[in-house]
Amino acid sequence: MSPDVETATQPPEQAAAVRAERGIALVSAAMRSVVVLQILVALPSGIGLAATPWLYVVLAGAVLAVSAALIASCLRSSAVRAGRWQPIDIPLGFAAYPVMTLVLPAEHTVGTWEAWAGGYAVNVAAIGSTYLPARAAVAVGLGLGVWSFGWTASAAGSWSTAFNNAATVPGYAIVVALLVAYIRGLAADADRSKEEAVTATRALELHRYQLTVHDATSILRLLSDERTPAEVLPALRLQAERESRRLRTYLGQTPPPRGDERESTIGTMIDSAVEGFDDLPLHLVVDLGAEVVLDPEVWAATDRAVATVLHNTRLYAGARQVVVHADSDGRSWEVSVTDDGAGFDQQAQPLGFGLSTQVQQALREVGVDSSIWSAPAQGTSVVMRGTVGVPYP
Repeated sequence: MSPDVETATQPPEQAAAVRAERGIALVSAAMRSVVVLQILVALPSGIGLAATPWLYVVLAGAVLAVSAALIASCLRSSAVRAGRWQPIDIPLGFAAYPVMTLVLPAEHTVGTWEAWAGGYAVNVAAIGSTYLPARAAVAVGLGLGVWSFGWTASAAGSWSTAFNNAATVPGYAIVVALLVAYIRGLAADADRSKEEAVTATRALELHRYQLTVHDATSILRLLSDERTPAEVLPALRLQAERESRRLRTYLGQTPPPRGDERESTIGTMIDSAVEGFDDLPLHLVVDLGAEVVLDPEVWAATDRAVATVLHNTRLYAGARQVVVHADSDGRSWEVSVTDDGAGFDQQAQPLGFGLSTQVQQALREVGVDSSIWSAPAQGTSVVMRGTVGVPYP
């Protein structure tokens, strides 16, 4: 695998879902820190006003302890979904209203710093929406809202004021529940997209690998076969060296070869493709199309396709004659490889990887049409057709 692709296919260090949970946790910790600050500021005057100071202090201490645990848990675990503080936080939100109403003077139970029950309840409902199921979070918010209205309606001096304060609690619960669901949904979509991209990249890399090693395996197979005629071995070694260069380029160990436009012709492509096939009864009839200039991508794909056809011919055809023909009418070009060998039944025998992928699919990807004809005992013909002067996009 090449270094660039290996890096691209490694899973990201921080998944989007993890980053989303971390962001939610940090915001929750910050929101609760504001409530803690409000309670600390209001604590001295609240103790002085409370009819039962120790009860006021106990409530404040419990809320501060739970809040400290919440903040520490969010910062430590980077998530709001886990923590021993959760079973206590919501009951304290409900308990704060009667305590404030019972221990503070009526004129200080609504809209003052000392009566921080409302702010705490809003915060409890909002943070609850980050770790509770959506319906449960809304139910907690509505419950706190109704509870707030019931305890503050008489003290507020105005039903509308009490209602507005109470409605804030479920309102925040609903808004935060929607926002958190949206953020988590976006994160999940992002993770799925990354996973699909990684899967696609790996599939592409496997496809590239198969294309790269297909012909090399044919060469290695013949080199390792003791029945391969000795006169064929020099050509196979030449092709093996060529394939090793290709593999080193694929692995990133050597830079890909560069050529100018004059080298990217059908003539040079065929010269490259037939290199090392001296053991085949080759006849090259390419003068009519040899000077046609090909786009580099088309040149490389066609070179590989012709070589693959010749590898198949060597392995399976047993041909007495193999003709490589090139032609052009100025607008289009055509290259064909035809043998008089064993052939095969196209209806009964599907195309193998070489012809279906390395020839047809690879050529189609660079805008070159191809057709394959074969019949038992009548040989095989592979024809490739492209347009003159049309660069591959």
